[in-house]
Amino acid sequence: MFKSLKDYYDYIKNDNGFDQKFGISSNLTSLRDSIEDSVEKKKCTFEIYFSDFNFKRGNYVPLFSNNESSYPSKSLFEDFEYIKDRAGLNDSISPKYLAKYNHLLWDSSHKHIDYAKKAIDNYFNFIKSVLLPKDDNLSNRGFSEMFENLFVLAQTINYKREDSIKFLIVKLDAEDINGFQKYSLMDFITKNGKKLEKAHTNKFFAYSKEVIDKELYPDLNKEYLQLLIDISIKLGKSQRDFHNKLGDCHIADSSKHKESFVVHDFYLKALKEYQKAGNKKKIEEVTVLIEKAKDNLNFKSIKTEHSSPELQKWYDALNEMTTNLVEKGESKDIYEYLMCSDQIFPKAKVLDEKINSVMMDLVSTMSFDINRNVSGNKGGINSYYIHIQNFTLRHLWLVFSKGLKNGKISFDSLKDFLKNNTWYGVEFSIKNPAGKTETYNWLQLLTPALDSYFKQSEIDIKTNTNSSSGYILSIDSLVLKFEGILREFSRYNGAQTIDIKENGTQERISFEKLLENEKFKELVPEDDIALFRFLFTSEGMNLRNNIAHCFFKSKDYSAAIMWLLICAFFKLGNYKLKTITK
Repeated sequence: MFKSLKDYYDYIKNDNGFDQKFGISSNLTSLRDSIEDSVEKKKCTFEIYFSDFNFKRGNYVPLFSNNESSYPSKSLFEDFEYIKDRAGLNDSISPKYLAKYNHLLWDSSHKHIDYAKKAIDNYFNFIKSVLLPKDDNLSNRGFSEMFENLFVLAQTINYKREDSIKFLIVKLDAEDINGFQKYSLMDFITKNGKKLEKAHTNKFFAYSKEVIDKELYPDLNKEYLQLLIDISIKLGKSQRDFHNKLGDCHIADSSKHKESFVVHDFYLKALKEYQKAGNKKKIEEVTVLIEKAKDNLNFKSIKTEHSSPELQKWYDALNEMTTNLVEKGESKDIYEYLMCSDQIFPKAKVLDEKINSVMMDLVSTMSFDINRNVSGNKGGINSYYIHIQNFTLRHLWLVFSKGLKNGKISFDSLKDFLKNNTWYGVEFSIKNPAGKTETYNWLQLLTPALDSYFKQSEIDIKTNTNSSSGYILSIDSLVLKFEGILREFSRYNGAQTIDIKENGTQERISFEKLLENEKFKELVPEDDIALFRFLFTSEGMNLRNNIAHCFFKSKDYSAAIMWLLICAFFKLGNYKLKTITK
């Protein structure tokens, strides 16, 4: 605890440690509150701001920040006259603080190259003259932060830049800097250095290779191998050997996590390295390991239930509304409600939302698809999926269950509705290879699946069961038909459906790109497109991929999927074809 401002001045004169001291600002705050003299109080206030002001990698990093302001800000130092006075006291302040005073002035509106040079000189004086305690991680980190500030300033004004790199090269053979900080500083210079001398880069390469060859820091092999890869790229050297060794490191790490899903992460990292090395033998071995490791994936389902007066009120209102719809409305009214209502499905913006708890920021996450492959989905909880599971399906269950029981939702009524109210009943003409004209309509292709669905629904109602295998035929058929209908709709509305390669061959545009086509988006609202993305692409249920590749098992099928599919067909069928009229 400082009893006077002089105590603080004496402290920063004699502070020769690389580690960052905590509590200085709070001690100064207590001192300021006890000072009565206004001039001394203001000096103490400036020192509080100075204590809280930090530079990382040469740049100011606020202690606290939001969208509008940050603390401490440079405006708090007013005219910077006090900081200038302190920066000029060369003999009564440790170089550690003289460097920071001058660095602050260089970063201020009073910017002058002399401040930058003084900051560099004092950074150098401190890191050269002060003994770095061996195996002291905090001091090592403090040394690295000071060196990075020095290096960035030296590069910015081209002053003692070479000296700073040569100093680090000498330090590589010293034992007072730990292996991680050596790697970290070489990596920092390699990635951020401008016009590095080839001789310096070769020194970094030689030292890093020695670390690997002699196993000087075995726990840091992955870091040094990646550094060797980055340096090799700059030097134009082959990276193959280092990619192979890095892949071997990931495989070695995987052996520590047998029987755990974490092993997939190591296998995938190894696979990427072997692919970069072009090591076909290792690639095959790792892909086999990945496939075998799927047997160890056993994710437990955790079910939680939540109830509240608001949820019960919502359900009661929905129950009453769907009862009125089904009992008082005709079949056409029910189908039009499923086709056009904006109360059933989430809005498009929800599909891209990810809920991340604070806890998820503290861990690494991996996402697996239904076939237990690691997927590219970003971490976080999918808000769209939660809405579908908890609200949409409950909504659809009330409509379909009530409509099926009173007969207003049936195969015949649905077939008639699709024929008379969508373009699925439109007759299309094509010429076969023999030159003869053939006609067809999409309703003919949809009705077998719908017929199968209604037959199974009738069985479920009569037996009070909820079959899964009984919906396999209907779901498989409708899922695969949706892409065909989407292409037909796009083609007749002038949207691109094929791409021509450079060699002249034709290639179908992907499902995802069909949904992204501007002409398609002009006709179909974004909320409906979001539903299609959720149902049929990797952004959600990925039904196309899972059905086409037989990733769905019997237990994965359900009537609920049919409800979602029927609604998707309703929505796409609701929009008109430009070149054909009924």
